[in-house]
Amino acid sequence: MAIAWALIAFVGMVVLVWALSALATARSRYTTARLQALTSPTPPPQTAQRPGAEDRMPTITAMLGGRRVSDRLTLSLTAAGLRFRPSEFVGIAIGMVVISQIVGLAVARSILLNVALGIVGAALPFSIMNILQRKRRAAFDVQLVDALMMIASSLRAGFSFLRGMQVVAQEMPKPVSEEFERVINEVGVGRTMEEALRNLVARMQSYDLDLAVTAILIQLQVGGNLSEMLETIAGTIRERIRIYSEMRVLTAEGRLSGWVLAAIPLVLAVTISIMNPEYMSFLIVEPLGHILIATAVILQITGGLIIKRMLVLDA
Repeated sequence: MAIAWALIAFVGMVVLVWALSALATARSRYTTARLQALTSPTPPPQTAQRPGAEDRMPTITAMLGGRRVSDRLTLSLTAAGLRFRPSEFVGIAIGMVVISQIVGLAVARSILLNVALGIVGAALPFSIMNILQRKRRAAFDVQLVDALMMIASSLRAGFSFLRGMQVVAQEMPKPVSEEFERVINEVGVGRTMEEALRNLVARMQSYDLDLAVTAILIQLQVGGNLSEMLETIAGTIRERIRIYSEMRVLTAEGRLSGWVLAAIPLVLAVTISIMNPEYMSFLIVEPLGHILIATAVILQITGGLIIKRMLVLDA
């Protein structure tokens, strides 16, 4: 047991040192990559993540190369605001699986437990990425109203649409400034405005942004008062956000009930384990107990998904 815990500590330290090293060098490598991309005579590819940066895991990159999964993963990482290559992210997921298996062997030698921990370890990085995507998209949707109003004001002052986006990129906080700056850079290296805006919609997957971009592209083709149209869209988005907030208030009780129902079995299991460990030892020691735990977890997840689907708000 002591050897197993020592191995766990060693692997944890290796992962921690690697993560700190990656965070320390991410800023400088990203700056260098952007300078190389902007000075390149040809537009950077859509799926390039930190072009010019050194690939830490070329083997995984070779395995993912030429496949649609790499493009989708790159898009997801960009939408989440993560400065990782797809190969690096997959490497993190593999490392989490390895750590989970070491923990499983240290706690109890059970195939079922190791499989469950492996699934959790592999799903954890993707779950975190999805959470970051939702948070970043929610912040972008809130800031989008002010961004459209700022562009409309710039147009009324006599500036061009591109100059209006530059004002947004300079004056507004992240993530809206970061995304509009990326659009400006793509236009600067040779892409059309339509391609750059559609890439923005593909990254953010926002209904409000899709509505605004569609109206902007139509106006750029047929003409019209763009500033007035942007103000109208901003008002529509602001009203949708207000209604969505009211709906979240009305469904707050249902969401709280779902969290309580999901927490009750865990709280009871911990309480009983403290008060009467022998009573709960059957679930940990016996193979039948492992099956019962797995069944309970599956039922809990199924019930949680049903409650979530009942309360989902399509904003």
